[in-house]
Amino acid sequence: MALLSRERMLDALIDLCGRSPGRTRSEFVAMALRCALGLSEAEAAVIVAPQGRGLERTVVRRGDPDVETSEFTGSDSPLMQSLHRSAMPITVASVADDLRVATQDRGPGLAAGPALFVPLRFRQQERGYLAVYRPPGAGGFGAEDVRLLVLLAGWTTLAMENHRLTQSVKKLAVTDDLTRVYNYRFLKSALRREIKRAARYKQDLSIIMIDVDNLKSYNDRHGHLRGSHLLREMAGLLADQVRSWDLVAKYGGDEFTIILPQTPVEGALIAADRLRTAIVEHTFPMATQGQITISAGVATFPADGDSVQSLIRAADVALYAAKKNGRNRVERGEREAA
Repeated sequence: MALLSRERMLDALIDLCGRSPGRTRSEFVAMALRCALGLSEAEAAVIVAPQGRGLERTVVRRGDPDVETSEFTGSDSPLMQSLHRSAMPITVASVADDLRVATQDRGPGLAAGPALFVPLRFRQQERGYLAVYRPPGAGGFGAEDVRLLVLLAGWTTLAMENHRLTQSVKKLAVTDDLTRVYNYRFLKSALRREIKRAARYKQDLSIIMIDVDNLKSYNDRHGHLRGSHLLREMAGLLADQVRSWDLVAKYGGDEFTIILPQTPVEGALIAADRLRTAIVEHTFPMATQGQITISAGVATFPADGDSVQSLIRAADVALYAAKKNGRNRVERGEREAA
C-alpha cells in the first residue's frame, strides 16, 4: 500500500475513533460514509445495514451536508446475493449496464457511473454493504480503492456491532429480565423526571398501579414457570394498550406501574379501565377467558401526591381498595392527610 494511502486510511480511522463514544448510530454511519468519500475520491457513498427487523440505506453525497436515510427493499437483488455468497468486493464499470445492479443498489438520485460494493458482514448472516459511486465517464475503482474500502468496511462493521451491543447492555440495565418492560430502578428515575416536568410546565401527570388477581392460585395449579410466562404475556398486553410516550414498568412480584404524562385523572381512569378490559377479555394459556384479571389504582400529580413516594403511595392505597372491593376493578387514590 502506498504511503499516501496509508496516511489517508490512518487519518480516516483516527477521525472516526476520536469522536465521542456517546454518538448515535446515525451519526457514526454518516461519519463512516464521509470517510469513504475521502478515501475513494467518490461522489457519493451508501451504507446498507440491518436496522430493526429490516434494512436501512444511508446516502451521503460530496458537498451535500444532508444525510438521506430510507428503508432498503433490495435484500434479494442479484448484487446483494452475490456479495454475500462470495464475501468479496464487486467493482462495476457502470451501474446502468451491469445486470446484477438493481435500481435499489444504485442509491436514490445517484448518477449511473462506476461503483464499488464491499460486503458488510454482521451477526447471524445479516446482509449489508458499503458502496461508493463516481459519475458517468469517470475512471473506475482500482485495486488500491478496493483495499482501502475493505479495511474501512471491516472497521465499520465491528464498530456498528459494538454500538449495538452497547445499546443492548444499556437496555438490559433498565429492563426487567422476566417481563421485558422497564424495571423498578428505571421507574423511580423516570417518575422523578416526569414529576419535575409536570411541575415546571404545570401539566397533568397520572400513574396506574396494577396487581394481578389470583396469580398465587394460578401458580399453585400450573407452577411458577407458567406464572412467569403469564406475567411476560401480560406485560406485552399492557404495553400494547398504552400510548407510545407512556411508560410501563415492573413494580414488584406481580405488580406493574404505568406512567401517563400529560394525563388528568379522568383520562387515567379511562386508560386503567381499558387495560382491565383488555386483560379480562384475553385468554391466557391454561386459563379460561376472564379467569385472569387485574385490579388497578390511579393517582394524579399533584392532587394525590407531589413526590415519587407520595404519588406511588396514593396509587398503592387505591390499588388496595380495588382488591378489597372485589378485584377486577379500578379505584382512584387520594392524598393522605398529614
